[in-house]
Amino acid sequence: MGIKRFFKNKIKDRNFIRNKRKLKINHYDLDFFKNYTFDFIACKNPEVSIIIPVYNQIRYTLNCLYTLDQYDRDIQKEIIIINDKSTDDTLDYLKKIKGITVIDNPENLGFLKNVNKGIEEAKGKYVYLLNNDVEVQENYLSSLLNVFSSKDKVGAVGSKMIFADNTLQEAGCLIFENTEIVNLGRGEAIDTPKYNFLRKVDYCSGCSLLFHKLDVQGNVNLLDEAFLPAYYEETDLCQRLKYEQGLDIYYQPSSEIIHFENISYTGKDNSKELLLQRNRETFMSRWNKYFTNKRYLDKENTNNLNAFYKKPNILILEEFIPKPDKDSGSRRFLEIIKILQKNHHRIILAVKQLNEDDDIYVHFFRSIGVEVCKDFVNTQDKIVKISDQVHEALHFVDIVWIFRPTGFDFWYKKIKDKLSGQKIIYDMVDLHYLRMERENEYIPITKNRKKEMEFFRETEYTAMQKADVVVSISDEEKKIVSQKGIKNGKIFTVSNIHEPVKTQELKYSERENLLFIGGFYHMPNMDAVKFLYESIMPLVWAKDSTIKINILGPDFPEEIKEKYNSDHFRILGYQKSVDYWFENSRIFVAPLRYGAGVKGKIGQALEFALPVITTFIGAEGMGLVDRETALVSENNAQVFADKILELYHNEGLWNTLHQNSPKPLAKFSVDQQEKNIKKMFEYLGFENN
Repeated sequence: MGIKRFFKNKIKDRNFIRNKRKLKINHYDLDFFKNYTFDFIACKNPEVSIIIPVYNQIRYTLNCLYTLDQYDRDIQKEIIIINDKSTDDTLDYLKKIKGITVIDNPENLGFLKNVNKGIEEAKGKYVYLLNNDVEVQENYLSSLLNVFSSKDKVGAVGSKMIFADNTLQEAGCLIFENTEIVNLGRGEAIDTPKYNFLRKVDYCSGCSLLFHKLDVQGNVNLLDEAFLPAYYEETDLCQRLKYEQGLDIYYQPSSEIIHFENISYTGKDNSKELLLQRNRETFMSRWNKYFTNKRYLDKENTNNLNAFYKKPNILILEEFIPKPDKDSGSRRFLEIIKILQKNHHRIILAVKQLNEDDDIYVHFFRSIGVEVCKDFVNTQDKIVKISDQVHEALHFVDIVWIFRPTGFDFWYKKIKDKLSGQKIIYDMVDLHYLRMERENEYIPITKNRKKEMEFFRETEYTAMQKADVVVSISDEEKKIVSQKGIKNGKIFTVSNIHEPVKTQELKYSERENLLFIGGFYHMPNMDAVKFLYESIMPLVWAKDSTIKINILGPDFPEEIKEKYNSDHFRILGYQKSVDYWFENSRIFVAPLRYGAGVKGKIGQALEFALPVITTFIGAEGMGLVDRETALVSENNAQVFADKILELYHNEGLWNTLHQNSPKPLAKFSVDQQEKNIKKMFEYLGFENN
């Protein structure tokens, strides 16, 4: 490393540490609230009832309400405050706040009874328990609600709890043998990746806990008064939700709260330790039989997070963060993740390089339960790099699944000296060197091009030889590499996943225009558009000038767009949703002259039963039958144009392809790919649990 680069990296790291994320604390004094007007609106039909029990500590209560007033304002909610006969001026302040409900107890009931009183009064579908000594952050409530809408069988969801010094207090809790409780992440940095993904836990603290008011039988979910006046009540509630109602408890890191520990209301109890011990014994007598796992610390002194997962634990290594809304390979990646999650495997994802605009995808994968490695600053103000996190993960993962040749070339060098028995999967995605060989027919072959091809050929086969298992995307590519000396038995096909989409089908006569979709950083797609614009569509327009084509997808070069774009050849770019185009177009065209692997765009068209015209390269691996499930053309502009004109005006042929579109999708179903993955794991020595 040169001296300039060395100092540049030092400056970059220093700035990264200086700019580490810190939550702002808006802890105003009482004078501020004498002039502040809250903007709460009373809601007759709330979705959520926020229940805050209070006993004195009015300054904390007002600051809690202040932050509630700032965030998630569009959620229909009511705020119920139960004042348990405070002896300070709590009631005087609360009475002045419009839009909240204040229940003033004539006598001190204690924390647990206070909460139950609030639950019984609640009108919302959901109850949100909140301590008065917290300050909520942006999306504190919407992110909790999102878990109920995105996951099945959700019992309760808790937040990431953060101390006022911006360290973690709790990232969910696990319970071990003899009801030993571990508050995950305590004292660690708030952005530590292993505490920043959605996951199941045994319970979350009641400082910030969302659950249904009613169970499936219509009974109110109350705290058990066996734990009066407080402590272990929310722990018990979560176990009742789990073991009596068959529901799951989730920790949601996107919901963040600052918690000023040991400030919150606890009634008049002054014997905390005795009370904790008594209620712990009550809790143990009830639930201890369910907790048989021994707590242990791994080599890096991190708590056992694997209680909710089944082997094998999987570390996935990629070049770049997958973007499922932008390319076929990333959609395949996401479907593989879903299959692994369905079978309860722990997944850690690390990529070679993260860019600033990748944050949305990091958040997406974390929100569905994937631990995504990312550089962060620890509590000692040291940067923990992605590579450090990968090395830590190698202490407990069983499989390392590496994607793409350059991904393997980069990552294998990083981990080979750290491996201790882990199985290596190399996922080709497609045969890169094969795609390049096919591309040579259409571009000049330079010395650098030859070197690049040789690099990919050598890198791909080296990766296949070193890996315990090779994943191909099609049986055709499996055959090609097995003929090159790779053991056939260790090659498993895990292809794209496509299943018919339920949609309101438009008839032939109700549709118009042609459609092509792709990511245009991928050269075969750019070549296909060039082929369409320069050679195919002029022949089509010579016979029928009314036919238009829509080109969708990200990263289309602006200079080419200026040349190609017109009313008849429309370059529409990235679309957040493409359903409309598949549902309203008459034909999907894919004149791919080169490429490799299975073409996701064609599978996507078949999902929507949109008739396809493609080339032999486009049909490769898809199992398409000409004139039965698609029209398949040679790489000839006139032939392709003739097929467009025929299908566009032949309703009978169109209906045949439309009706037969689901047939090729059988081998791309979720069930089939799940079977393929299970067979692969069995080959590696991991039997089905």
